[in-house]
Amino acid sequence: MSDSRWSDVEADVEQALMHFGMAIQIFQAGGFDDPGIEGYKSTSAFKQGMDAGYTAVERAIEGILGILGEELPTGRDFHKVLLDRVTRPLTGDHARPAIFDERLKKDLLEALRMRYRVRHSSYDEFIPHLAEPSVDAARDIVARIRNAINEFKRKIDPERADDNDGDDGAGGGASGGPPV
Repeated sequence: MSDSRWSDVEADVEQALMHFGMAIQIFQAGGFDDPGIEGYKSTSAFKQGMDAGYTAVERAIEGILGILGEELPTGRDFHKVLLDRVTRPLTGDHARPAIFDERLKKDLLEALRMRYRVRHSSYDEFIPHLAEPSVDAARDIVARIRNAINEFKRKIDPERADDNDGDDGAGGGASGGPPV
């Protein structure tokens, strides 16, 4: 698709991959139980990576919907409704296939729940082993989201050949001769 906003979507996806990837590495490294600065850094960096990773995914989704001319959902359950919408095909004026499958939706919902816990946690209640499902979801998101978006983009706007291209390899015109 020639819309330059796709480059913004791609940049958001790259940010999501970077943040989720760092959060996964931090989680694997551990150190959350250290009572000093190292434990604080591990916990804070992990939570920041999970929060920023999901936020970047949501920015990418919003960018795609903007390109398509779709209104964003509204209301208190905006984030859940957004994921519901992009995992089902639409008909009518804004007909399109689903952007994500149910498996990716499940992982994104888990990442959204983690973001909620991160943003609403208090009293230093982070319990690392309870974050394992969110880390597993982040791994799956990292492995699948770029391909899912590229596949969606290909479905809605496959690469177009030049209007004058007769598929003869000459790039338009009549096999390299003057136009007929």
